[in-house]
Parts: sequence; C-alpha cells; structure tokens
Amino acid sequence: MTMEFKGKAVLVTGGASGIGYATADQFAAKGADVVIADVNQAGLTEAAAKLSAQHGRTVHAVVCDASDADSCTNLVNEAVRLLGKLDILCNIAGILANGPTENFADETWLKVLSVNLNGPFFLSKRALPHLLETQGCIVNVASTAGLVGVPYGAAYSASKSGVIGLTKAMAAEYSRKGVRVNAICPGHVITPMTSKGGDFGPDTDMDLIYKLFPLTQRGSEPSEMADAIIFLAGAVNATGTILTVDGGQTAI
Repeated sequence: MTMEFKGKAVLVTGGASGIGYATADQFAAKGADVVIADVNQAGLTEAAAKLSAQHGRTVHAVVCDASDADSCTNLVNEAVRLLGKLDILCNIAGILANGPTENFADETWLKVLSVNLNGPFFLSKRALPHLLETQGCIVNVASTAGLVGVPYGAAYSASKSGVIGLTKAMAAEYSRKGVRVNAICPGHVITPMTSKGGDFGPDTDMDLIYKLFPLTQRGSEPSEMADAIIFLAGAVNATGTILTVDGGQTAI
C-alpha cells in the first residue's frame, strides 16, 4: 500500500502481539507516531522496544486492561499526553474462549463480553472528544464469528456481533461530524490468542468445526489483517464499513 500516515497520532490496543503488533508495525513504518497498549506488561515492553529499534523512533507503551473503564480513561489521556493529539484509534485487544454453551462458566461469559465489547466502547467514548478535534477515525476488530454462527463460541460470537453493531451505530452518529468508524471481520488468524483458544472440549463435533475452515486451507497472518486496518484508516470516504477478510470462509 502507498498510504502514508506521517504526523498522525495512532493508538493501538492489543499491541503486544498478533494483529495489534502487526498494525502498530505498519503504522510506524508509514510515518505515524504510535502508542501501543496491552494488559500483558512484559510482552508490551518487549514489543515497544522492538518496534522502536526497528523504526528508529520511540513507539510508546501504556499498560491497559480494556475491560476496566478507569484503565481506558488513563490510556487515552496518556496517549494524548505522549503524542499531543489523537488521530486514529484501533480497538484490537480481545480474548477468546470456547466451549459447550450449557457448560460455559458465567464468569467467562462476562469476561469475554467485558474485554471484547465493553473495551471498544470505553475507549471509543473517551477517544471521541480528541477525534472530533482532529477529524480522526476508529477501526475496530470484529470477527466472522459476529457474522455467522460459530458452534461452541457463543460468548465470542456475541461479543463480536456487538462490535459490529457498535461500529455501525457510531458511524451513523458521527458521520456528519467528521469522524469515521469502521471494522474488519477476520476469519481464523494465526496469533498467540487463537493458538491458546482452540480447545473446544472433549465432546466437540469436529466435523462441524471443520466446516469453518477458510477455503485457503490456512489461517491468515496478522499482517494481512493489518493491511485491512491500514486501508480503512486511510479510506476517507469509508464509514460504517464492515470489511470481511477471511480467506473465503463466509463465501460458502
């Protein structure tokens, strides 16, 4: 891509690894000033050091628990303090948990919804006053699990369906105020999160699970999702767009 973001102030959550790290890497490579956030302090520190060395300037790191409203307030305030403004918010932080619905723990349901749906709301709400000043944008990461039914994934599917609804609602609300809000819907992406979240339990109907595999017969790379996020961040006439990037998974 030829899009450049020189001088743009970008906040990326989930930046310690996976899609968040790949997105921060691409923004920094295209000239943006970047703050990455994650609940994983050790991983975040390592990621920020690696990105800073690679791009020859500081990529800032701020620890944040996306499920906690006060932590989200601190993150946005600190990002604006460090960067002087905020042009782009990328809500990428998320968690994954699977299992038969009748045995799914209530506390796990609440945690998944809190991180995956409350987090984007908390952060968007706090970022919007700054984005209104800069005529900036938000890019959320939803999932194909929010578009189609995923067996054994009720909590994750519900949370990502909520992200799609949140994206469209905010896009409609702020379209006449100059703030764009879009989302991508990845299929299976090879990340540390997905490698830990694939245990569906001993009674899983694996034939059902296999039907979810992309036509490419592989998972996507985080960099391929970052490409889509970068595109939406720079697509000045796109808002309310839900961009599916799944290797053909939802085409069948």
